Amino acid sequence: MDTPGHTFCHVCLLLVEQGKSKAIFTGDTLFNAGVGNCYRGGDPEILARTILEQIYPLENEIVLYPGHDYLESNLKFTLSLDPSNQYAIDTLKESDRLQKDVEFLTTTLGKEKKINTFLQCDRPSKDLLENLRKKSTLHVTKNDPKSVFVSLRSLRDHW
Repeated sequence: MDTPGHTFCHVCLLLVEQGKSKAIFTGDTLFNAGVGNCYRGGDPEILARTILEQIYPLENEIVLYPGHDYLESNLKFTLSLDPSNQYAIDTLKESDRLQKDVEFLTTTLGKEKKINTFLQCDRPSKDLLENLRKKSTLHVTKNDPKSVFVSLRSLRDHW
């Protein structure tokens, strides 16, 4: 999959078996509870389009293999903006055990849609929207997932 945004040229590998998507190797595009930065020639608006149009519509059962593990830091960022996200709270509580029990931490896209604020831009919680409006210098509208995403990426860059 051509997945620009983190950098101008980036790919994710989608594993398909017998016509059904099984796993996605996301490199630096999508992480557990986060997305890639755009420091090295990337563009947050293009990354937003990649995530919202290519990654988000994929089936919830697909296993996510990110390029790096930033789970704990990404969950703390999520909770700094959306402290009522119980899925993120529970995942943070069990993150130490999760990271010790497996060689490489994976999740599913379904779980990511619950813990990853970047995958909640089409339905931001009340807490998330209020905190984005308070903390972001960018204009954020509930009905504009791209503005929510770009605001999140900007805040994460300086968090």
